[in-house]
Amino acid sequence: MRKTLLSAVLLLSCVCMYGQKKSVNAAFSQAKMDTPDFTEARRLINEALVNEETKDDAKTWYVAGFIENKFFELEMNKKIIGKEANEAEMYQALEKSTDLFNKALALDTLPNEKGKVKPRYLKDIRNNFKNNLDNYANAGIYYFNGKDFKKAYDIWTDYVNITKMPIMDKQEMPADSIVGQIRYNAAIAALQSGDHQLAIKALSDARNGGYNENDVYKFLVYEYEQTKDTVNLINTLKEGDQRFKNEMVEVTDEQGNVSMQKENTYILKLINLYIYRSQFDDAIKALDVVIAENPTNADYWNVKGSLYEAQKNMDQAVECFLKAIEISPNMPEALGNLGRIYFNQAIQRNNEISELSDNAQYTKAKDEEVLPLFKKALPYYEKAHSLKPNEDEYMVALRGIYYNLGDAENLKKIEAQMGY
Repeated sequence: MRKTLLSAVLLLSCVCMYGQKKSVNAAFSQAKMDTPDFTEARRLINEALVNEETKDDAKTWYVAGFIENKFFELEMNKKIIGKEANEAEMYQALEKSTDLFNKALALDTLPNEKGKVKPRYLKDIRNNFKNNLDNYANAGIYYFNGKDFKKAYDIWTDYVNITKMPIMDKQEMPADSIVGQIRYNAAIAALQSGDHQLAIKALSDARNGGYNENDVYKFLVYEYEQTKDTVNLINTLKEGDQRFKNEMVEVTDEQGNVSMQKENTYILKLINLYIYRSQFDDAIKALDVVIAENPTNADYWNVKGSLYEAQKNMDQAVECFLKAIEISPNMPEALGNLGRIYFNQAIQRNNEISELSDNAQYTKAKDEEVLPLFKKALPYYEKAHSLKPNEDEYMVALRGIYYNLGDAENLKKIEAQMGY
């Protein structure tokens, strides 16, 4: 009795196993028909994908991929001959086939019980991947134009990954320049997705892709700024400057004039970051590199002067502002900055001598030490004011200077301009 029962159980197990393998074959046969019943084929194969007897069989996953690829091919054929095709389902099937074929490939290349690898489906999977490369590229465009940026990223990434697979014949793969462009497209899709971590990953992958690398670095800088990752931001700015500082790029000024100049985006952003973090010595070192290559740029000298001023190195600040004015005599920022140094020195010295109890000493110190500083500041502020007459800082300083110098006529004029 016990023996009969055991035989029955074993028989039942074999029937289940055979039934699931039969389902795989039935699904395969259905998909190979001229007009497949994809609903039935998918039902059959989906059961086999989760069944204990068939879920670890390479054929099960290969057939599943074959079904999705066949669906894709038939819909694509409709599109090619001008018939209505369901593009959403078509490209979804292409995506599914990729994952299914990859799973089949992983199982198909496992060593058998004798330790040997004897793949049955590798060649066919390789051909499918190779023949579909252009379709992966087009699928990415479809999703990107439909603003499904994550899917665009995924399928363009599939394209790149396929070209790098060891099973693919390198000679049959697209040129590196084309792969680099697809990698760049994937990075842009990730950037558009709003997922900062995905964008950083994709842009990092694309920065050595050989396509629009300068733009990739600028986007990567933006992402690190958004995520406040200062360490990677500084490293990327330094690396970007080293790689692209000799490239010529188009620059548009405030008047809309376009000119070509060497790339300086990275070093200037790095300088600004150092300034924001009060790392003035680092900022000056970085700025010296820029000035060495652009010694006649007044803006750089003006910024350097401001950095020295922030460190209370007034003599060096004055030298830089004077250099900026020498290069660009009508630069109101440098004129105002130099005027401010002398004005502040006058105010500071005036406060110091106000402690003197001897009136004669006070008058002498003011005439010999304070008023000369106001007079020194005056021409720079007057010129800066003439160039930017609505700048409040210049008018306030001039009012103080005219008052201290006893220039009633000009004091009245500047107060009238200020609305007093």
